[in-house]
Amino acid sequence: MAIDIDVVSGFLESGKTTFINELITGNTFEEYENIGLLVCEEGEIEYDEKLLKEKNISLIVIEEPSRLTGDYLLELTSKKNLDYIIIEYNGTWNIQTLLDMKLKGGLKLRNVLFISEADKFNSYYHNMAGLLQPHMMNSDYVVINRHDSLSKEERKNIQNNVKRVNKGTGTVFLNNIQEDARLLRIFTPFENYKKTVTPGMLLLMVVLGILCFLPTASLSVVYDNIQKVSLSFLSILIQAIPFILLGAFLSSFLQLVIPTGWIIRQISGNTVKSFGVAALAGFFFPVCDCGLAPLITGLLKKGTPLPQVITFWLASAAVNPVVLLSVMYAFPENKLIILIRILAGVFVALVIGIILKLLDIKNSDVVKTDSSLTGMGIDMIYDSNNRGLRKASAVLKGAQIEFFRVFQYVIIGALVSSVSLTFVPQVIKSLISGNILIQFVIMFIAAAFMSTCSTTNAFIGRSFYGQFTLPAVLSFMTLGPMLDFKNIIILSEALTKKFLVQLCLLMAVVGFLAYSLINIIL
Repeated sequence: MAIDIDVVSGFLESGKTTFINELITGNTFEEYENIGLLVCEEGEIEYDEKLLKEKNISLIVIEEPSRLTGDYLLELTSKKNLDYIIIEYNGTWNIQTLLDMKLKGGLKLRNVLFISEADKFNSYYHNMAGLLQPHMMNSDYVVINRHDSLSKEERKNIQNNVKRVNKGTGTVFLNNIQEDARLLRIFTPFENYKKTVTPGMLLLMVVLGILCFLPTASLSVVYDNIQKVSLSFLSILIQAIPFILLGAFLSSFLQLVIPTGWIIRQISGNTVKSFGVAALAGFFFPVCDCGLAPLITGLLKKGTPLPQVITFWLASAAVNPVVLLSVMYAFPENKLIILIRILAGVFVALVIGIILKLLDIKNSDVVKTDSSLTGMGIDMIYDSNNRGLRKASAVLKGAQIEFFRVFQYVIIGALVSSVSLTFVPQVIKSLISGNILIQFVIMFIAAAFMSTCSTTNAFIGRSFYGQFTLPAVLSFMTLGPMLDFKNIIILSEALTKKFLVQLCLLMAVVGFLAYSLINIIL
């Protein structure tokens, strides 16, 4: 029989003991016969020994993280006949050590929660990133307590900070755990989950009901369309995966191992040469545009001139060797496309950078003074308590983070692309086939909303080829990384929204100019 392990982590006096006490007194664990409560840190609030005895809860104090091993937990489970374990984990200990523990004998890790006081969260977030972020990166929920004094805006800010570290983590502002269905549910034994009809299940039932009443001929059409979408989706995805992996490893390797100070110094120069270096620097940073966004914010916060930084960001996908390799693989019959993509990307980046220089826009005008994104990259991988962690291991962990962060957007882009390719009526295709402006607008909107990864958007662009002209497809491939919504969102933490809107409009105008020149040449 499987024995669940739940972990409640947090710093000293964060409210971990109070949280677990509420679980105990609220009969949340009544389905378990023998419970092991492992306490890794003794706070001001203690557990009631009498209550623990009534609930058949064995309290075990863990003084050293090295004591928490799979063998120890298995021995403890057998000795005390435990059927459930909850760990009050020390927030200053390396959470990765616990997560990497090899569990045996039916033991399995179920939930990880991180608890913090509302007043202290932002202080930890800004000043103790190396300790805080690894816990948040691996938590199912971040629980904020003692939050009554927070305004609506302050709560939203905490939620946004949590999402920046881990988009899959939920944020719970807790008053009483007995009133929060989400937390109660995750601590309920699986076999006792209530059989509820979720919106997804209801939608599936409706779809199946409609299919049951459709004529056989209609079902055949539905099946054919689903098959077309599936084949197109898988084709795009399978071709993209190797390049996502390559880009993720290179991104991690460059950020953790290769010194980039020389290139940064060259970009920082206030000369014509600095724009040339900025436009070509992407060749030495073969990183997905998703991985570049945090680097861009870091450069801006360090005072690197805005025009050169924007030039570097926009041109990086054009000269990125991984991107060029993916274009070569997606369009093997037309090598000219590689040259055009390089020239178009560098042209757009240089023109926009020079315009920003002529407008004399300074960092102080557009960079937010309260930006908190800087310094959030390396701390997710290196643990401050274990400086001896090998770089090879750190690179692997960094690549894992990069891959899964990018892959979710590639899935969405591939799905949108495959659906549009299957269901866009032939009539609309014929209407847009001869109109340059409409084709550009459609590809421009698609590039922004699909937000495809720069190292893989060539494969999605290839799927549009044949229905749109080659210049239109090239505009999608070139402008996609520049107008990527997910990157714009990341950059909005460092740059004012007004400037980002102006920058997007400027990219649209310069992009259309480049597209028109390509259309004339081809």
